[in-house]
Amino acid sequence: MIRVNTGKFCVQCLGLVCVCVITVVCATEGGGSNYLPGFYGDFAMGSMPGKGSYFTNFMTAYQDKTGKTATLIELPSLVQVTDYKILGGNYIAGIYPGINITKDYTGRNKQDRLGAADAYLMPLAVNWQWEHFSALFYEGIIAPTGYYAKGAVNTSRNVWTFDHILSLTWQLPADNEVSTTLGYMNNLKNSATGYSSGDELHFDYLLGHYFNPQLAMGLAGSYYQQITADHAPSSILAAMPSEASSIGPALMLTPHLLARDVIFSVKWLHEYNVQGRIAQDYLVCRVFFAF
Repeated sequence: MIRVNTGKFCVQCLGLVCVCVITVVCATEGGGSNYLPGFYGDFAMGSMPGKGSYFTNFMTAYQDKTGKTATLIELPSLVQVTDYKILGGNYIAGIYPGINITKDYTGRNKQDRLGAADAYLMPLAVNWQWEHFSALFYEGIIAPTGYYAKGAVNTSRNVWTFDHILSLTWQLPADNEVSTTLGYMNNLKNSATGYSSGDELHFDYLLGHYFNPQLAMGLAGSYYQQITADHAPSSILAAMPSEASSIGPALMLTPHLLARDVIFSVKWLHEYNVQGRIAQDYLVCRVFFAF
């Protein structure tokens, strides 16, 4: 069996905590969410690398299935893994600023926006690793650092979100793997509109096979549901709670470049069973290395 080297195959875990805000993705105010399908699910998502400093860059492009709106996101990120122990696991911290590009292709508005997106802060993460099983628990905080103005094309939702995450990875016989992530999001009120978005549940998974230490393929997917209702001022119509699933292929390559292992990961996710919003298709790419 090919054993997953957690010092090499950790891009997925860093990806768990890299979520950028756009106003066209999920439920809650304006049809938006701080959850992006597939970002929490990848190879060995319950594992993290050894002590050190790591850089990862996340890029995604997605378009609604009406072909009217497309969005690009890039999130350069820094993560520090320590050997400080909490309940027997390693303490980890990270910060994930984001850049957002969004464009309306309808021909009517022709609105574009390029700018800083909301940052994802990870002040507390703990990783436990055993022989064939690993677990990662962390608390994520999405801070409204991006551009926001009422009625504008925004790169922020202007909402503080607290994201509670547990990821698990099982290394199975015959070079196979099962990884899952369960998360629950609490959203605070938008101070500009007075709108309070409901809580959100998200579940991501990946079934993977390692052909060798440098090549893995798998099937990734997600499930999302808004759990509690929105609360809106009397002048605003509250959005209907939404639900969606996604599925698609995943590929990971680990070449040795510039005297280090560099991880490239790519996924394509197709949404289905979508209720309460417009369905999307997603292309998600990641690059990861130690420095």
